[in-house]
Amino acid sequence: MSNYRLSSRAIVIKDDNVLLNEFNNGEYYNLPGGGVEVDETLRDAVAREVLEESGLSVLVREMLYIYEYNPIRDEYRYGPLGGVSHVFRCEVDESKEKMVYRVIDSDPVNKSISTGCKWISVDELKNINLVPKINDFIIEDIRKKDFTTKFLEDIH
Repeated sequence: MSNYRLSSRAIVIKDDNVLLNEFNNGEYYNLPGGGVEVDETLRDAVAREVLEESGLSVLVREMLYIYEYNPIRDEYRYGPLGGVSHVFRCEVDESKEKMVYRVIDSDPVNKSISTGCKWISVDELKNINLVPKINDFIIEDIRKKDFTTKFLEDIH
């Protein structure tokens, strides 16, 4: 068994807004996504996770970020299991209907529960508590339309 969890996350952009998963009615947010299943690719996982969490089908585009959570380095902030996250730029697939179901995410370490996905304007993104703190990277890259892959270090 690995000490690291592999996850796939999305930055879904629509009309200068970004889709985020809200926790505890806005206490903090994270990018939609989650763990990669044994039979999935990173792209399959992010599409499935976004659909489960928001009801939206997405077109998975380029990988924007890779970041790591190291429990020792990051003082066990999010528990004892490390993780590597792959973040993809995604677009809503307008040819598909929105689904009505939604999987509720919870974070047992921080004792929090998802209160749903929410569209946040790029301007508003700088003022929210996004976990991990990659707000500035997202804002700058969307503004510059820079969709090249970056490895983000020491962000936790």
